[in-house]
Amino acid sequence: MNDVSMSENQFAAMAERSRFTEPTRENAIALISPRLEAALFRKVLLLTARTLVRQTLSQAWFRVWLVVILGGGLWLGLLALFAEGFQFLETTIPYADLVEQTVRYVFGTFFMALTIMLMISGAILLHSGLFRAPDTAFLMTQPVRFERIFLTKYAETVLLSSWAFIILSTPLLLGYAQVVKADWPFYVAMVPYLVSFVYIPAAGGAFVCLLLARFIPKLRRMLIVVTIVVAVVGLFVLFQWISRLPRNQFLNVQWLERTLDRLSITQFRLLPSWWLASGLLAMAAGNYKDGVMFFLLILANALFLQWCCVQLAGKIYQPAYLALASRLEKRAIRRQNLFDRLVLEEFRGIPLFARQLILKDIRLFRRDPVQWSQLLVFVGLLVFYFLNLRRFYYEQFYFAWVNLVSFLNVAVVALLLTTFTTRFVFPLISLEGPRFWVLGLMPISRRAILWSKLGFALVLCPLPCAVLVFLSDAMLNVEPYVFLAHQWAMFLCCLGLTGIAVGLGARFPNFRAFSAARIASGFGGTVNLVLSTFFILVILVLAALPVHIRMIAESSFLLPTVTARISLSPLVVAWLTYGPVLAGLTTLLTMVVSLYVGMRHFERLEF
Repeated sequence: MNDVSMSENQFAAMAERSRFTEPTRENAIALISPRLEAALFRKVLLLTARTLVRQTLSQAWFRVWLVVILGGGLWLGLLALFAEGFQFLETTIPYADLVEQTVRYVFGTFFMALTIMLMISGAILLHSGLFRAPDTAFLMTQPVRFERIFLTKYAETVLLSSWAFIILSTPLLLGYAQVVKADWPFYVAMVPYLVSFVYIPAAGGAFVCLLLARFIPKLRRMLIVVTIVVAVVGLFVLFQWISRLPRNQFLNVQWLERTLDRLSITQFRLLPSWWLASGLLAMAAGNYKDGVMFFLLILANALFLQWCCVQLAGKIYQPAYLALASRLEKRAIRRQNLFDRLVLEEFRGIPLFARQLILKDIRLFRRDPVQWSQLLVFVGLLVFYFLNLRRFYYEQFYFAWVNLVSFLNVAVVALLLTTFTTRFVFPLISLEGPRFWVLGLMPISRRAILWSKLGFALVLCPLPCAVLVFLSDAMLNVEPYVFLAHQWAMFLCCLGLTGIAVGLGARFPNFRAFSAARIASGFGGTVNLVLSTFFILVILVLAALPVHIRMIAESSFLLPTVTARISLSPLVVAWLTYGPVLAGLTTLLTMVVSLYVGMRHFERLEF
């Protein structure tokens, strides 16, 4: 009752504040000065950040060191890869002007792609902070300016975006600086450039977030129709663009020139990504006058766009928040879509209560776009990459590289599945904690609850992974037995990863956390991520790699430096022959052990 009355009082206070669309002299007296208000919010943010760092270092030290070690290794690997790539361009392309143009296009494409991703992720993070965070409802009832609430959440979004953007960008920039031997001003200006630039896509995401939140309740159907039309037109334009990409021999001067011509959109002068690329390249070349000019251009636009966002938030943030908070969803009774009917009616071999629990988890998952939208963006980029694989026409001389690319694509899909199971499947048991008393009143055993979580994961995971692998193999035109080996390996990965996530989720539950992201970032989530990564490495080595080794060994068209067939030892022959079978047994053992450990601990828990 106290929670209900408190929420009603908060909403009444917000409604009372909504009467004042423009601050008058009377209600303005109740507000402190903007400078003092900013100082108070800054102090709260610093205290919160300090507490969060202390808690993380004291409670999740294993995860911190694991992230530092693995992330540092990945960063160093990217640095070496980019440095080697730029060195390859310097030594392979015979024309200096073409090398400079290629580097400029690489920078432009890289930063343009990151700009789009930052806008999308910024809009999602800002929507979560402005309209879904628990502290926002409290702040809306306090005598603070709505612009200050927006600025606080906007600063959090920029902070979350900037560190990832810097980590992704610095290997590229430092690798290029090593090759061209840039002077110290480039290294000094690099981080200020990147930090200033983050504000521009973050502001674009803020505009999208505020406008959609304000007008979606009234124009929801129209927005859905427009989104579908834009998606169809975008796919048509995408396929038209792909069909016109160069099809001549891979990695010669003509192919490179035509490819750069297709990427000319990245050199549009009004794109902020072009300003960033041009400024950094100017600093690396010693042209500090142009470098400073582009930096000031980025900084001025970042400040101006932030000011525009604050003005827009002052006008529409409060109405948008109240509209979303008071909008009642129309609940359709006995209304099911095709997928719901498929789960309830076509899987009659599963008990009805288990099907209903699976359907409940599916509905909760699809009704929270904040959870799956970023994963959907990554899958979309992966599909775009797979669709472009066919553009690279190899001679038969290079068939081994096609073989290698197809194997690496399977590994990428498996790693994506690892991220999905750690982020969405592992927290399923923990998220039932606050509502477990409801399940306790039902005639359902805890063992059945655990099996329903496994069923939910197995309903969602196998089909999308199989489609992605099929798309990759179809675009590369691999042999049928290679295709079957890839599908078998991916099927085993789906079984094993879901079993690990469900079992460890029951073994390391966190019933005090209400956020799936917080649950996945704890100790249990870290253990799940490490074991899942190790598992897919074992499965890929046993189930997918043997067919590629055998294909190279038995073919007369090998790499350019190899002219003879490879003789295999008996141990290698046994691995190539029985590896897929051993992978199946390993998957079965992993699932049984993980589920047994989780089930045994889950049945002994007391709530």
